[in-house]
Amino acid sequence: MTTINCKCLILNLFKCKVRHSSAKAFGSKGYSIDQNMPKEKIYLDKMREQRSKIKEKGRKYLPGILNLQVLGSGSQGTPRALYLFTDQTRYLFNCSEGTQRLALEHKCKLAKLEHIFITRPTWENLGGLPGMALSVQDVGVPHFKLHGPEGTEEIFNATARFVVLRSLQVSMFDSSNDPIYEDDVMSVRHVKLISQNSDKEESDSDNSINVTDDETDYYAHEINPNGKRFLPANPNAKKQKMTVSHYPMKRISDCMAYICQLKPRPGSLCLEKCIARGVTPGPAFGQLKDGRDITLPNGEIVRSADVCLPDDPGVVFIVLECPTLDYLDSLLKSTAFEKYQLSAKTIDENLAYLVVHFSPPEVMADSRYRDWMNKFGLSTMHLVINEDNQCLGSESVHRMQYKLHLLHPKIFPLLNEQGICKEEQNQGHENIEGKEDDLVEKLMEKTSRSESSESAKSQMISRLFFAKTMQKVHLRPRNGFDTNSELKLLPKEYMDEAMAEDPFLDALAQLQTDINAKTKELGDIQEYPKLIFLGTGSCAPNKNRNTSGIIYRINETTSIVLDCGEGTLTQIMRFYKKEEAHKVLATIKAIYVSHLHADHHMGLIGLLKARAWVTNDPVFVLAPRQISSWLSFYHNRFERILDKFKLIPNDLLTYNDHRLEKHYQRTLYAALGTTEVSTMPVKHVPNSFGIAITLDNGFKLTYSGDTMPSANLIKLGFNSDVLIHEATMEDELESEARIKMHSTTSQAIDVGKQMKAKFLMLTHFSQRYAKIPRIDDQVANTVGIAFDNMEVRVGELTLLPLFYPVLRIMFANAYEALASRAERRRLRLQYA
Repeated sequence: MTTINCKCLILNLFKCKVRHSSAKAFGSKGYSIDQNMPKEKIYLDKMREQRSKIKEKGRKYLPGILNLQVLGSGSQGTPRALYLFTDQTRYLFNCSEGTQRLALEHKCKLAKLEHIFITRPTWENLGGLPGMALSVQDVGVPHFKLHGPEGTEEIFNATARFVVLRSLQVSMFDSSNDPIYEDDVMSVRHVKLISQNSDKEESDSDNSINVTDDETDYYAHEINPNGKRFLPANPNAKKQKMTVSHYPMKRISDCMAYICQLKPRPGSLCLEKCIARGVTPGPAFGQLKDGRDITLPNGEIVRSADVCLPDDPGVVFIVLECPTLDYLDSLLKSTAFEKYQLSAKTIDENLAYLVVHFSPPEVMADSRYRDWMNKFGLSTMHLVINEDNQCLGSESVHRMQYKLHLLHPKIFPLLNEQGICKEEQNQGHENIEGKEDDLVEKLMEKTSRSESSESAKSQMISRLFFAKTMQKVHLRPRNGFDTNSELKLLPKEYMDEAMAEDPFLDALAQLQTDINAKTKELGDIQEYPKLIFLGTGSCAPNKNRNTSGIIYRINETTSIVLDCGEGTLTQIMRFYKKEEAHKVLATIKAIYVSHLHADHHMGLIGLLKARAWVTNDPVFVLAPRQISSWLSFYHNRFERILDKFKLIPNDLLTYNDHRLEKHYQRTLYAALGTTEVSTMPVKHVPNSFGIAITLDNGFKLTYSGDTMPSANLIKLGFNSDVLIHEATMEDELESEARIKMHSTTSQAIDVGKQMKAKFLMLTHFSQRYAKIPRIDDQVANTVGIAFDNMEVRVGELTLLPLFYPVLRIMFANAYEALASRAERRRLRLQYA
């Protein structure tokens, strides 16, 4: 067998030229086949024409209102992002996984987003870029510019196989020749920060799979730090040929800091001062506003400077990340920041108004970094966006959970999100003042005795902020830091909303009676196995349902994740307290990816990195083999990840045709406590699989992934104890479900009957059913509906059908809207 080292193949694989052929393996519809079909070109053209007119009109004046708003606080495992709002356009600093969901919930008007600045191309900063690009494309944005270290834009080449940007262009700002970007709003100086060990940041010597030049046997390899990715196939298995090869690349190691200065704006005309001086409305107002003095009829001269507010020279704010101490020398030696510090030599140069720190706690605790911060003086505000914060940023998930909690407090437990204040009792608000005090004390260490007074300390505290979602910094006008819009939980309001429906209390009382009777009938219920639903929506996240993700807790020490959409890690951190979340991460022995649509695997890298917080043991990743090129590219160009997992291609576990070497199969089964793990191709896009998992005690669970009704799945999961099946569409949309290769609720129920599954869980609902799906009133007592943040032991699954009548009342408005749309569809068909 001859081995070919095709150095250019993996690079070409990610070029736009081959999107068509590569998309075939990942699904021809790109991001997700269940995504709404692209808007008609005419509609998009109209949106863009209107957007262009508004933008052109805005250029006639300088923005009068500019705010920086925290979108993601950087709390461990959660988004970190900062949004700059202006009258004309929007700018985003860092776009980590989950940013898209927060932006949609908090109505950030993505239609005006034109620039995204990345401080360092790591998953914590750019993991949300693909999803964000799809969102801005969908609202008619024709183009946005990416800023960051050279090579950052390659994330879009790497994801082109499953994130298709049909009508959005992404370009990279080239700062190598001219580091200054300038537009009508501000100028941005790009300052490169370099690691002391940048020369050592080469990719591993062998990061991919060998390619054979003939149809000889394919031998996959166990993953190791050298990048071999597959566990061995049975050498006696049928011949295969791989199409991905080795391509050595240098990993991007640079960081980029941004010094932003708003354009100066002339002071606006003060009407009160004009009237006091006797100036009457008319042309005189325009002359004074333009800076020209006027003479009144009585001969009195009115100077423009006397009736106009002071000019705004434009504040300076700095956004930076010093990711490790290796970058500190580069930061300290840079002269780019000096003119905005106290050492500025001329009085007409602006001191920095704000410095935003994406730097991690261990760097900020270093005395050299603190000295550098001190150089800005007490007049500069400092905003910290890193894992020291305790805020995940969503109110909507809590609103939903408080309502569901009324039905069953254990199946719908209250979330453990830290750092959001409950208005009534100030519960759930972790005090971080201690962290602020600690950092202030360290910052004050180098100051003189006179400056170290209590008043100076108080002033420093007033200028140091640990970020929380929706907090603002007012840049124009300069009104400082604003916490008024900070998220607060209102439990009483949420529960009152649920109880406002007239029949709700009676229905709830009846439900509790039924639950008590059923619980008594069930007797003692074992704690394991159990299911935690982290994401139950399809296509893209919304504020109530995240994309696909389920934790199957097999026992106290063993879990498997079934699909891993964007934001899966955030959901884990939100569901559990931080310490408990770390324990759960350690239990994850395998992650299963059913197919390569982004809403099923874009949370994988984030979850792999999070497991490294608690264990160095690699996790099994069961996925279509085509995922290897994406993971290999990311490893080669951005961050090391190949040593964090062992990849088993789904097709090696095909039911009744296992081709994984027996030793590794036994290793997998022992890790999971199973006697069988099998897959079968299902009717969705190419390389889509369902999976059946049989535990040592004989308990069998089957998960469909995305699929139309599939005979293969029925065969795979026959006599399952639990079937988790997608139910993307309601029954009246069967034709649409067929086009998008999904199932309706009745089709999923029918599959469960044919499979003879003892219980069926419906999930993966279209986001049109964000609150409640529409299913038959007479649904069987062996069918349950999945919600995000639902934890259910398998022994109590039969309680779930009891909830549906109360859910319909609780979400009556949403349900009636669905019914109304269904009736309109019926009438259109009737009179067509």
